[in-house]
Amino acid sequence: MASAVTYEMVEQICNDLTAAGESPTYLKVHEKLAKGSTRVVSAHIRQWRESRAGSTALARDPLFGEWPEALQLKARSLFDALLVVSSEAASASAETLRAEFKLKEEALKRQVDEAANDRATALDTLRSERAITARLSAELESQQEAAAVQRTMIADLLGQRELHIAQCAGLERRLESLRDEHARHVSDLGFQAAAERERLLTEIRAEQDRSAGEREHLMRQTDQLRQDHAASVAELRQRLVVLDANLSSQRSKTAEAEGRASELAALKRQLEIDAARMTTQLTELQAELGQLRAQQRASATTIGNQETQLARLELQLQFEAERARTAEAHSQALMLMRAALPSPEPAPAQEGDATAG
Repeated sequence: MASAVTYEMVEQICNDLTAAGESPTYLKVHEKLAKGSTRVVSAHIRQWRESRAGSTALARDPLFGEWPEALQLKARSLFDALLVVSSEAASASAETLRAEFKLKEEALKRQVDEAANDRATALDTLRSERAITARLSAELESQQEAAAVQRTMIADLLGQRELHIAQCAGLERRLESLRDEHARHVSDLGFQAAAERERLLTEIRAEQDRSAGEREHLMRQTDQLRQDHAASVAELRQRLVVLDANLSSQRSKTAEAEGRASELAALKRQLEIDAARMTTQLTELQAELGQLRAQQRASATTIGNQETQLARLELQLQFEAERARTAEAHSQALMLMRAALPSPEPAPAQEGDATAG
């Protein structure tokens, strides 16, 4: 009965077990066959697994899917031919094994009488081998189940890896977006800072120009005041010269005129003192003006105070000019009074002197 087991029978049973979701082990296949030796059935199962693994590998090969359809058909036909050749080789090997087993069986039959005593031992050995085979089959199934669990775990790990890669890619895109946003923010701040700096520089330049204009205006006013004061002093001195000349001409006419001349000399000295005092005041004013200029360079906020002080100085200069004009008017009044006084000299000479004066 062992010689009747073929590869096609084992292949059919293995395909049925696989379709039912079971693993085609030796015990299950032998149970379905109910015949066949361990070596022959195991060889057919091994051949079936190799052919199935090759077909699965060929179907899963990404390069095979890219082949032309005619080339795929040719490859499949070659693969089927290889399977047929392998099956025939397996069948031939099985026939050889069956012939050997037959020879051994005949030898065993000839040796039945001599091996009667060893039969029990052989049966025990056979039972032990079957038990070992069953144990090995169970271990193989356990290893296959463990391999299936490992494949499931590997698939889960691969899925987690893909998820982690996707998350990393999303984080990298988010980081790149944040970097772009930060760069735009820094650029905007730079533009704002540059605009604010330009605005401040413009305001500072405008303030400097305004201060320079005010300082120039103040200088012009000070120069004008100095020129006016110098002109007033020169005019007073010229008038004093005129008075000296008039007094000299009148001193020779009358003693009373000499007394009047003394008064005029005193007035002259007073005017000179006033002129010296005004010169001193002008020096003080110039010093104050220098201080005002220093203060104006130190702080632009004191310009209003400086203008107030300049106005006060202008008022003082106007007051001094008014006093000078009053003194001049008083001097002219004295000259007119002296001219109006009677002279001890003859009238023609007085008239001539007055005309000369």
